[in-house]
Amino acid sequence: MEPFKNMINDKVAANLAAAIIRNYPEFDKKTFLKNIDKELAPLELKDRVIFLAVKLHGLMPANLKKSLPILKGAIQQNDKDSIGVSGFAVWPLTEYVSRFGIPEFDLSLNVLKEMTKVFTGEFAVRAFFINDEKRTLIHFEKWVKDKDEHVRRLVSEGSRPLLPWGQKLPGFVKDPLATWSLLEILKNDESEYVRKSVANHLNDHSKNHPDLVVKKLLEWQKSDDFDKNLDWVIRHASRTLIKKGHAKAFLLHGVESGKVEVLSQKIITKKVQLGKVLQVEVEFKNKSSKKLKIILDHEVHLLRANNKHNIKCFKGKSIELAPSEKKIMSFNIPLKAVTTRTYYSGKHFWNIKVNGKSEEKLAFTLNV
Repeated sequence: MEPFKNMINDKVAANLAAAIIRNYPEFDKKTFLKNIDKELAPLELKDRVIFLAVKLHGLMPANLKKSLPILKGAIQQNDKDSIGVSGFAVWPLTEYVSRFGIPEFDLSLNVLKEMTKVFTGEFAVRAFFINDEKRTLIHFEKWVKDKDEHVRRLVSEGSRPLLPWGQKLPGFVKDPLATWSLLEILKNDESEYVRKSVANHLNDHSKNHPDLVVKKLLEWQKSDDFDKNLDWVIRHASRTLIKKGHAKAFLLHGVESGKVEVLSQKIITKKVQLGKVLQVEVEFKNKSSKKLKIILDHEVHLLRANNKHNIKCFKGKSIELAPSEKKIMSFNIPLKAVTTRTYYSGKHFWNIKVNGKSEEKLAFTLNV
């Protein structure tokens, strides 16, 4: 598989130059593209984006009122536009606006609004929140009902407090209510693309304000506009709370804790080779006199280099038990090599987690 960083390459640079020239004929394409393949080669993805943005800046008009419209004109204007750029090729342009556009604050934000329609402005817009949160929110309050779903998604995604790959927004980490009115509008958006962003935004907040998020989501469940789409948002937004075993979060999933008994749990594969699966078996009993829903997760206590263990929670599944029903279930938990985690040979542990309650851990050996 080709490295992800190659999404930004010398061809993208050439396309950018061509798109800029159509509105700025004086652009020095020769200087911009000189040795571009060699200059990009050693750089990773984000560094390639930054490199192109900075190089562009050195060749564009210093006056932002001139350069920003040129950049906006370089993006794809419609489906028949074969010169304007879209997708990853737009990233260096949004980076340009983020790095250099603050002095023309409102103009820059409106340019990002247009750029997000063909790529995304979720990373670039964060510099504006950090510079002036209130002023940026004024724009978001206008965009929240925009006819374009990409703009509406930017309202949610661009203001996420803990956006992956993006700058943390300390103001929103501290005060989740600062953007709540926007999420209230978007929670029932007609676009699944937008609703998913709302759920991820709330999941970010759940890591620092779990009780508040649960309280608000419970209110949404009881609201007049509650439907299956909003139900999905609520469930997806509370996924981290479920993994962490937040008691009241289970109410969002129709789960009553404390009414399930784990009769037994055992590890079938006492020795596991990395790349294979850990096989386990659990027997449950519904202690209540009514049908009960339970949420199952797996906690694997992974051995670290310092001989201590770090818990990784693997998502299991939701099941229903009839009144007083007993059920035996088997699970296969894949233990695959991944770039974000280092495995070590030795003793590891596993336990089932039922409705947020962790059972006693059992040992197995992992060979790497």
